Amino acid sequence: MKIIKNILPFLLLTAAMAGCKKDEETPGADIFYTVSIEDKTVTFSNETSGAVSYKWDFGDGETSTEESPVHTYPDKGKYVPTLYATTKDGRVSEGSTVIYIAKTSPVKLNDNTLADWDGVTQYEVTSGAGETFFKKAKFDYDAQYVYVYFEVNAAQSAGAIYDFYLDTDNSDATGYMTGDFPGGGFDVLLEGTVMDSWLDAFNHSGAQNAFAFTPTGATEFYTVGHQEQSGGVLKFEMRLSRSKLKNMASTLALKLGIIATKSDWSATLGRMPDAGQTPIQINFE
Repeated sequence: MKIIKNILPFLLLTAAMAGCKKDEETPGADIFYTVSIEDKTVTFSNETSGAVSYKWDFGDGETSTEESPVHTYPDKGKYVPTLYATTKDGRVSEGSTVIYIAKTSPVKLNDNTLADWDGVTQYEVTSGAGETFFKKAKFDYDAQYVYVYFEVNAAQSAGAIYDFYLDTDNSDATGYMTGDFPGGGFDVLLEGTVMDSWLDAFNHSGAQNAFAFTPTGATEFYTVGHQEQSGGVLKFEMRLSRSKLKNMASTLALKLGIIATKSDWSATLGRMPDAGQTPIQINFE
C-alpha cells in the first residue's frame, strides 16, 4: 500500500505536466467564411480568426493570397474552393466548400432599363396577326429565377388580369388540361394584375379536366422590374422565384401559357402563345 501511495502522486503529477504541455501548443486558425454568387463571380467574405496570412485555391487552377478575394470562374460547373490559413507560429488550417456556377442571365430588374433583354433571344415569342393584346414575350432563367418580358397593347392603368398557367413537373399526365394551350398539364396557376402588387399562387388538385386550384399561401415568389409606357404599348419585366413555386426548383423544363382578361373578368383580352398553340417550353440546363 505504501508503494501505491508513493507512485500515485507521481503519476498524477506526470499526467498534469503532460496536460499542461498539450495546452501550451498553439491552436490553429478558426476558419470561417461565406460566399456570395452573382453570375460566375464569387465574393469570398473571410471571417477567419487567429491567422496572419491566407491562400485561396479556387478549385479551377487559380489562387489568391488576398484575405477576402473576388473570383470569376471560367464556366458553369461544380467547384471546390479551399482556404489555407496560417497562424503566426506557422500552423496551417484549411477549410473547403462546394459551389455551383449555373446558367446565368443578363437580366437585371433594378437597372431602370429594359435594354438587357436585347441579348435574350433563345425564348422569344411574337404573336400572330389575330392576337390583339400580346405583341411579344421573352423568357430567360438562371438557377434561382425565371425572367419574363412582355410587350402588350394596353395601358397599365387598365388593370388587366394575367393568368399564368405553369406546367412545373414537365409532365402532361398531371395538372389541369385546358384547350387554350393543348399539350400541357398545368400544376400551378398564378393570377393577378402583376404591377399592382397582386399576384396569387394556386396548385392544381383533383382530376385533370377539373379547374380546381388551391391557394398555396406562397409569398414573395415574384418581383416586378422596369416598366415603360409608350403610347398604347406597355413593356414590363418580372421574375418568378423557382424555389417558391411547386417543382420549379427541380424540374428539367417548364411549360407555360398566359391569358389576359379585363379587370372585371368580363372578357378575355388575349393569349400568349396564340390560342390553340402548344405552351411555351423552357428547357433548364
